[in-house]
Amino acid sequence: MIRNLIFNKNNLNKIRQFCTLTDGKPVDLVFHVQKPSHLKPNDNQSVKNIIILHGLFGAGSNWKSVSHKIADGTNCTVFQVDQRNHGASPHTKEFNYKVMSDDIDQIIKKQNLNDVAIIGHSLGGRVAMLYSLLYPETINKLVVVDISPSHLTSHSIAEFRGFLERMDSMDLHNIRTRKQAEEWLEPVITNKGVRLFILTNLILGENGQFRWRLNIKGLLDKLDNINTFPTQLEITEMSSNNKSGTFSKDTLFIVGEKSGFLEKNKDTSVMYSYFPNINDIVVVPNAGHWVHADNADLFSKIISEFINDTKLQ
Repeated sequence: MIRNLIFNKNNLNKIRQFCTLTDGKPVDLVFHVQKPSHLKPNDNQSVKNIIILHGLFGAGSNWKSVSHKIADGTNCTVFQVDQRNHGASPHTKEFNYKVMSDDIDQIIKKQNLNDVAIIGHSLGGRVAMLYSLLYPETINKLVVVDISPSHLTSHSIAEFRGFLERMDSMDLHNIRTRKQAEEWLEPVITNKGVRLFILTNLILGENGQFRWRLNIKGLLDKLDNINTFPTQLEITEMSSNNKSGTFSKDTLFIVGEKSGFLEKNKDTSVMYSYFPNINDIVVVPNAGHWVHADNADLFSKIISEFINDTKLQ
């Protein structure tokens, strides 16, 4: 596995602490690369590189095991990206779908990637959707996981804000164990699985003190920016390459059966207005919002067969 070492590892924390970017320009994101176990050169592949974008509170490392399955299943190189304000990527004051899409464009250009597909989950799904709409010529296939272009509910935004505020109020100087941290979160983040997922962002520093790798204050300040997805008119105004506000290439939506983030009947018309050639909307049984974690084998199979242009059996 290869790491993007734009930031010197020893100085990364210091850079992030004292250098918060503010001008809305793209930033160099940290990413890991997962290659297939046995790469087989094939000039006929429509996709050779896959970029995976995690959701809010996530990181590229959350996709490590799934990336391996997808790389082997598709014969593609997979990039697990830490989006801005997440993982090891830079902290910025600017946080919206447009600047995050520009971050992805910078990766694709700097890495000279061709024949690209993007897989985006939740927040990452919206970044993936906007990127495909702004730069349709650079993407061959799009996979959106458990999110749609519809407005998020006020309940969802309020819940996310509550999570961030509880995290921000934790007295890290007096937290000695992850168990103590979990107990602090429990009154607000009542679901144990979600608590443990949130706690993947709690890192033990070299000084023996815990710290959050998320830019909590930055996310709190700009959380409302992720509530709404740009309209098609706004997209045509943002893009010099797309005057229709649609993405007409192969598109797949994957939904967790037990998740409430996407309602197939309610959201379908909105999805088709942006993506008129949706190949399928697949509901994964017994899976919640984190579909790739709840049923990794089936999820990877669905992705691989979509990328490979083979029918799901």
